[in-house]
Amino acid sequence: MLATLGLLFSLSIKAQSIELEYDQLTKTWLELSEEIRPYRGLKLYCDEPLYQDFTIDVLHRLHHYDSVLLDVLEDPTIELSVSHREYKRTLRDIEKFETKYGLKEFVSILNETCEAQTELEANKDDLKSDSGMYSYDGQILVMENVLHKYLKHIDKRVVAIDEHLHMIHPDRIMPFKALVMNK
Repeated sequence: MLATLGLLFSLSIKAQSIELEYDQLTKTWLELSEEIRPYRGLKLYCDEPLYQDFTIDVLHRLHHYDSVLLDVLEDPTIELSVSHREYKRTLRDIEKFETKYGLKEFVSILNETCEAQTELEANKDDLKSDSGMYSYDGQILVMENVLHKYLKHIDKRVVAIDEHLHMIHPDRIMPFKALVMNK
């Protein structure tokens, strides 16, 4: 949690470029994603509103910058120096990130997982006597695996978009402030 608060401070310092800002957000997201995956991290996310808000804010900011990149890609007045293949890959990754792994989907899935976690804790004593995947420990393992798989998909998209940003260099095309103001 202390590392997360340190990251919050570093994110409050404005970067000089969209690439640097997205790099910082990517690093922060990957650390948050790693923290949330184990059951105790999920419990922290579910029980601490500030941590939850911070996590959602980081993901929201990532989505904002991928939208900015999409605007650059779709602007007919901008001449890009990327291959058609790279252009299509970037569009595909942004589309998938915005649709399958959008902010609404993330909040919905994490809220469902938090509800399942609360129910699991309420039935903890009864589940201790069960065996296999129906036991308390088995249910935790199942929950961790599902969450791990979902967060891994988000991580993959965030990293891919970061790589696309570094190939397109939107800051060289338009000033950083103009890109950021495009909310």
